[in-house]
Amino acid sequence: MNSFLFTRKRASTRSLILWAASALVLTPVWGQTPADSSTNSAASPTAPAVATPPPVNTPPPPPSAYVPSGYTEVFGDEFNGPSLDTSKWWTRFIYNNGKLDFLNDEKQRYRENDNHVFADGSLQLTARKVDDPNMAKPAHYESGMVRSKMTFKYGYFEARVKMPPGIGMWPAFWLNSDSSPDGKVNWPPEVDVFEFVNNGKEDKTTMFHMGAVSHKLKDGTPGPWGGDLLSSDSHVSMLKGSGGEYSGTTDFTQDYHVFGLLWDTDDTVTWFLDGTPLMKRSYKWVYTNGTDAPNAHVLLNLAMGGQWAGRHGIDDSKFPQSFDVDYLRVYQKTGEEKTGQSTIGQDLYHAPSP
Repeated sequence: MNSFLFTRKRASTRSLILWAASALVLTPVWGQTPADSSTNSAASPTAPAVATPPPVNTPPPPPSAYVPSGYTEVFGDEFNGPSLDTSKWWTRFIYNNGKLDFLNDEKQRYRENDNHVFADGSLQLTARKVDDPNMAKPAHYESGMVRSKMTFKYGYFEARVKMPPGIGMWPAFWLNSDSSPDGKVNWPPEVDVFEFVNNGKEDKTTMFHMGAVSHKLKDGTPGPWGGDLLSSDSHVSMLKGSGGEYSGTTDFTQDYHVFGLLWDTDDTVTWFLDGTPLMKRSYKWVYTNGTDAPNAHVLLNLAMGGQWAGRHGIDDSKFPQSFDVDYLRVYQKTGEEKTGQSTIGQDLYHAPSP
């Protein structure tokens, strides 16, 4: 979700914390240690975290019409509730030993205070304005996120989602590299399936950004990731780095849409909207030094504010609001499955009382 590649008139709002991660210094850039911010308010539940088993005797969902031929589902969640399946998900970023609850200048802090709501067969990652003295700095919003415990090398990643309507909102669906076998965390690589930013002016509810993180090295030479454009749809304009911006007439806050990403074994990535390919680029899942990076985990989160999404403020009159996820599914080529298990995380979510 490092969006410095995709904005035309701003500096990076995501790169600093992830560059810190690449140096294995996992402290947010504003001088606040993550531990200062990751404690829930006094009203938070105190019961120990209990893994919620998936529903039993539930028939499998019909396969998506957009899945490539020869692919098998290796991970998924239909989000039918009644609570988050903690055998599949963590609720914070991998950094700071799995407790980091924001990146850079975002105004929300990720919490487990009814920020993962299940209604109408969807997971609603819910944001609220709060008055919480435990929040350091000017953070007056709580929100929700999920990060997969299973990790993947290659595959087709798909989510059916509905965007929140308020100005200042920043939902995203993305892949980030997990930890290496020695427990270290580094960055890039990263692929953003979408970042939906509504600042009311430059970025509106009929637009979204997508891309893969690539940049020049310190000596000015190209990085090892590639990122060459191989094809694109007429609705997509190219942005700095390996990004693209979709702009159309569909208001993504009005209904659900299917966003897909094919990360193929030939080291290409292709972005899809409702089954239509939008952009294809070369991309190698490697570290800055060119060595293979660990598998990717999947993230879905509702951020807000900052230099990009909050450029023209946050509309407090719209709260609470949510980023609604009908399902998340991951498919890989049959017989070529490459999955793993993330080992860095904290089980902070508590199932709500009946």
